[in-house]
Amino acid sequence: MGKMLSNVAILVATLGLSVGCSSTSGGSVGPSKLEMGAHIEKGDESTPKTAIFVGHHKSEDVLKAIKRAALKEGWDVTEYKSEAVIVEKTLADKTISSTIIYHNQHISGDSEHAPMDELLKLRHAIVEELKKEEKH
Repeated sequence: MGKMLSNVAILVATLGLSVGCSSTSGGSVGPSKLEMGAHIEKGDESTPKTAIFVGHHKSEDVLKAIKRAALKEGWDVTEYKSEAVIVEKTLADKTISSTIIYHNQHISGDSEHAPMDELLKLRHAIVEELKKEEKH
């Protein structure tokens, strides 16, 4: 159990560091505006600054958006925990994977076992799906 928590913490930190340069972070982000960068209240350091802000979407809606986006980008999705999924994709003869965690109004993940360009495509697709969800 401790090793799993350690792995999750490392994965979240790795994605936060590796995606930081490619995201935009806004000042004031309300629940109706999705941003590629996280909206973090002062003093909230538990959420990576590169996390996707999802506002007040229900966890079920966020999970559905992640699944739709992943499938569109060719990823297989396995529910891992109540607020996490594992996405896997085969490129040539190699399988890549990432753990996507959604909590505290944010989505974050890891980049330890997948190329950054593939993760950025997935990240963009998730944001687009959440924007569609927001319009309904």
